[in-house]
Amino acid sequence: MNSSFALNTTNRQQRIWRRRKPRVGAVMVEFAIVANLLFCMIFVSFEFARFHLARNLTQDAAYYAARQAMVPGATAAEAKREATKILSAMFSQGYEVVIAPLGQQADSVVVTVSVDLHKVAFFAPMFLPDGKLTSVATLKTERYRGYYRQATS
Repeated sequence: MNSSFALNTTNRQQRIWRRRKPRVGAVMVEFAIVANLLFCMIFVSFEFARFHLARNLTQDAAYYAARQAMVPGATAAEAKREATKILSAMFSQGYEVVIAPLGQQADSVVVTVSVDLHKVAFFAPMFLPDGKLTSVATLKTERYRGYYRQATS
């Protein structure tokens, strides 16, 4: 009885082997197809994260530079230095900070920050031919305009 059991076991193993044999390379082919899509999705996710981080950074740099320049006695150089400090956290190049001329009588401060995606992004330039992020911040100044007169004695 043991010999027939051993014979049935080997026959069963051979049948299983015959059924499995055609699928040996199928897993590799399926992985080759799915892996490309998986890696593509991972890289696109990284690029979107960098893109949104760059967008947020340009908005913050413009806003904080405008806040730096809105107080009395502030200069455009101080505002540009503030924007550069913020942008240098992520970029070493590829950005531009433009501050509208400031004067004692200026009613508002306008700061424009632009980031060129061709210099800072990995894959976005392939899909965005004119890729430039621009953020503009406009704030009222806190300049004294002589509304209050000093009491004369």
